[in-house]
Formats: sequence, structure tokens, C-alpha cells
Amino acid sequence: MPGCVINQFAKDVTDFSSQYGSDGSISYVANNVIGKPCLYPEYGDFSAAYSMRTYGNWWEHCSSAAEEIAEPPSLLVPTVDFIDVKFECAVFPVRIDIYETYHPGSVVRIWGSLEGHHWTLLWKGTPTPWKGARTEQPEARIFTAPVNSSDKLIDMLRLEFDQRQQDYYSAIDAILLVGSTHTATTLHVPLDCKTLYECVMKLGFHETAGCEKDILMGAKFLLYEDNLQKLIEEPIPSGVREEKEEKNEEEMSVHNLEKEMTQVDVIERLVEEDTDYWELLPEELILHIMRLLDLQSLCRLAQASKRLHKYALDPILYIKLNLKNYWWMTDNSALECLAPRACLLQELDLSWCGPYNALDTETFMEFIHQSGRQLRVLRVNSCHFIDNYCLYIIANVCPDLQELSMANCSKVDNLGFGELKKVWQLSRLDLSRTRIDLHTLQLLLQHASNLRHLNLSNCMLLDMDEVALTLATFNRQLVSLGAWKTHGLSNRGLRALACVPTLEDLDLGWALSGVVTEGLGELARGCRNLKRLYLTALRTLTDHDLLQLATHAGQLQQLDIMGTRNVSADVVLRVLQNCTKLELLDVSFCEQLHSTFVQQCALQYPNVCLKGGMRHSVHLI
Repeated sequence: MPGCVINQFAKDVTDFSSQYGSDGSISYVANNVIGKPCLYPEYGDFSAAYSMRTYGNWWEHCSSAAEEIAEPPSLLVPTVDFIDVKFECAVFPVRIDIYETYHPGSVVRIWGSLEGHHWTLLWKGTPTPWKGARTEQPEARIFTAPVNSSDKLIDMLRLEFDQRQQDYYSAIDAILLVGSTHTATTLHVPLDCKTLYECVMKLGFHETAGCEKDILMGAKFLLYEDNLQKLIEEPIPSGVREEKEEKNEEEMSVHNLEKEMTQVDVIERLVEEDTDYWELLPEELILHIMRLLDLQSLCRLAQASKRLHKYALDPILYIKLNLKNYWWMTDNSALECLAPRACLLQELDLSWCGPYNALDTETFMEFIHQSGRQLRVLRVNSCHFIDNYCLYIIANVCPDLQELSMANCSKVDNLGFGELKKVWQLSRLDLSRTRIDLHTLQLLLQHASNLRHLNLSNCMLLDMDEVALTLATFNRQLVSLGAWKTHGLSNRGLRALACVPTLEDLDLGWALSGVVTEGLGELARGCRNLKRLYLTALRTLTDHDLLQLATHAGQLQQLDIMGTRNVSADVVLRVLQNCTKLELLDVSFCEQLHSTFVQQCALQYPNVCLKGGMRHSVHLI
């Protein structure tokens, strides 16, 4: 008999919401989880691992942060990021091992599916960040998720992360799926075996298991109630056994039928009696109660009586929809069901919804055409059904649209982006990790005079100097700009940004190159309201540059100069002294700043969260 237990490492990454690295790179990218672990048990900042874009809750406390659509309440606690991985063979899951090599503890949910359809929640938990003393050395770990028993074959996993409690970036080296070709309903105990040992040998668990732990996990299948009962009972002759199974099936069918009839009778009585205590409540109170329910509970309540069904269809319950929190159950039929109810819809978050063709372009466009005429906020991050036709419908049906977030929408090209020039009321636009080019973006910016927040992170087709010049000409009221992992920004671009005095939030991480002393000085003097400034991996940053910030950027609350080589401890101290509103200062991996200095500063400035001076391994690129 072929072996039942299979150990598989991820074969492919099929989707993800964010990564620290850039597309086309091999550093800190999602594809680094493919295959066997290459770093574990080492602990540290390794570029060969997968790291996500954010950590902590600093991203929620800045001007660029968008307010969450909190209605309706979600079934599960909202998460921050996800990654989907595929495996070679479909199995029934037994165990999942996650090799965490840097700041472990951010995995909070694991889903399984076959070919991306019908997702099943295999495990959920809470963040478990490492809470040791600062002087202690953290360690890498293998996090083993106690998977819920499942009778469904899976060949894909989705890991969801909540890194808001982490002190720094998390990293993953590999993902192992341990599964079986059999499940409790199909794995039959051989009748001629009298002991558990004989069953393990007979079923061949010992032939494929890699260690004693795997043998025990394989034997777990034998300990399900049905199989355990078979071990302690006397063998039944085949003829008698078949007769007994037929009788059990018949009894089960009768039981299920009686149960269904009972449920139908209860619902029919509720409908017929329609004179319940709900009649004593005012309509406003009933609707208020219903607004406190999640979508699934609202749909169930609608089946209780005609009166509640009528209230459940009230459009006032569907003014704001956050379907990101229901991504695993949002498909074509869900949108078709919601469309007639959402005629007053103003805010919609479809992020993460419709993976692997669960939602198609035609259904989305029909939904927007039917329910989107009053939309002010639309978020479709990581929605891979979004294409040029979708943007055409959005631009022509939603004249009042003020926010559009479409990060990771890779199917849209300049033909679709060009339609957005019609949405002249846009104040917030997130195009991170899309394929927009410079000419099309410049056209949009010329028409977006109300733009306040713009995110272009990981947009690799842009020349950021030219983008900065366009912003300085047409968007002088811009409040936040995300340019993480872009390129082409130099002194020329910084001088242009200095002409946008309303800037409060500026992320230039990994975007700057060359000497920027003059431009950075002008930026600090021109944008006196800067509250958040990220200069991550600006290798040429000098003491003179930092003094400009200490002198002219007194409103700074978050400053990131991670990875600089030429900044001294004295000037960092000047920043701490002058920038009295500072809450976060990241000086990690700055070559001239030792851990003892960072620890002393942390004691001297307890209101500032200092990142740096860590003693673990680091591989910078």
C-alpha cells in the first residue's frame, strides 16, 4: 500500500498582499518561502527570507493612514497581510510548520483550499510576539499550528498576519504542510489488526514518515472515535457488517429528514405567527440592532420572519460595506445578492476578495453600475479581477468618488488608468505596485487638483524626479506621498517637493540615491509640518543632512534613517533634543551607532520608541 503521510514544502507563491522587497528582486520577497528552509535555525535580518512591509501600529498613526470601514462588524478579527502558497500534492492536512527566523509570532490564521476554491479555516489564534528582555537573545522557531480536523483535500494555504504588536519586521524562511492521502472518513482500520502498532505497520505510516513525530501524527488518524471503536470491538463478518452499515445509513437518513422537517416547521410557525415582540419595537430601534450584526448573522436573522426579512433589506444597513473581512465567502453570488440592497452604498472595501476567479469582472461591473452611483470610497487592493473595463465603469458611474485604493491590481494598464482623469474629486489615490507609467500619472495629477494623499510605492515605471515636479506644479495641497522602493529621486526631486508646503507624511525609503544634502535641507525648510519622514537605506546621509532636520523639522513624530553609514551619535542626540514631538526613531543597522548608545538614549528619552542597537545577525544588501 502506498504511504499515507506526505511532507511538502511550498512549491509556489500564488498571491500576497505585501513584501518588503521589490518585484524582480530576490531580497525580502514572498518567493523566498518556496522550498526547504535555508536559514533556520539562524535568527536575524536575512534578505533570503520573506518579510512584510509593515510592523507595529505606526502606520495607523500618520497622515497617510486611511480610516477603516468598520461596518458591518466582522466575523473574525481583521488582519494586516496575507500570503498564498501552493503545494505539489493535494492532501488532508495534519500539521503545518512555519519556519520563523525574525520576530516570530505574527501568524494568526491559516486557511486551506483546493485550487483556490472553498477556503476552510484550519487554525486561528492571536499574535504571540517575543517578549523577552532587551538584553536577551531571541531565537528562530518552528511554529506548529494545531490544525483543525478537515475532511477536505487541500493543495493551497493562505497565511494571514497581524504584525501590529511586533517590535520590528517579521520574517519567514519556509512553510511545511504535513498531510495524508486519507482522512477519518476514508481511512478504515484493517479488521485483522488487534493493536495500534499493527495498524500503523499495516497502513504503511512508518514507510513515509520522516521522524517519530510524523509517525505519531499519522497514528492520529487511527484515534478518531470511529476508528478507535473498531480497534476495541470484535471483528464483524463482512455480510453482517454490510447489513449493519445499510441499517445505520437508513437510520441516519430518517434522523436528518426529521431534523430538517422540525426546522421547517419552526420557521413556518414564525412566519405564520408574525405577531411577535418585534412589533412592539420602533423601526429605528430594530434597524439600530441590526446594524450591530455581522453580515452572516444579518442574513440568518432575515429568515426568521417576514417582518425581520423586510428590515434586513433596508438600504440603510448597507451604506458602508467592508467585505475584506469576508473575503473567503465573497463571490459572484454574494455581490449579486447585495446589489439590490446597496442602493445607498457610499463606502466599499473589496480588498482581498474574489481570489482565483471567485469574482469575475462582469459581476463587479454590474454591481458598480447598479449600486455605485453614490460611492465615495472604493478599495480593491489585491483584487485581480480588476482590469481596464472596471476602471472605465468606475470613472463613469462614480462621479463623487473621493478615495480609490487599488494596490497590487496588476491587470490594469495605461488605458484603464487614463480613465481616472474623469474622477476629478479624488483626494486619496493608492496605486502601489501597479504598472502605471509616468505620462499617464502626470495626466491624472493635472486633473486631480483635490488630491491630498498619493501612494506610488513599488511603481517601477516612474521617474520620481519628474513626478515630484508635477506634484509641485499641480498638487500643492498634497499631505502625504508614498514613494517606497521607487527610483530616480535626487536633489532635483527633493527641491520640487519642498514647494509643497502642506506635506506632512513622506516615505522615501529605498528611493533616494546620491548626495542629497542640498535638497534635503530645502525640504526641511520648505515643509515645516513634516511629521513622518522615512529615509530608509539612504547610504549617503550625513551629519549635515541630519542637522538640517534637527534644526528645521521640529514637528517630526516618526523618523527612519535605518541603514545609514555616516551618521554619528552626537547628531542623533541633537535630533532627540530638538524634535520634542518625536515618537519613533529607527536607527537600526547604522554602522556608527552602537547598542549601548541606543540603550542610553532609550533611558534618557522614554517617550521615544528607539529601534536599533540589536545584536543579532544581519545581511544587508
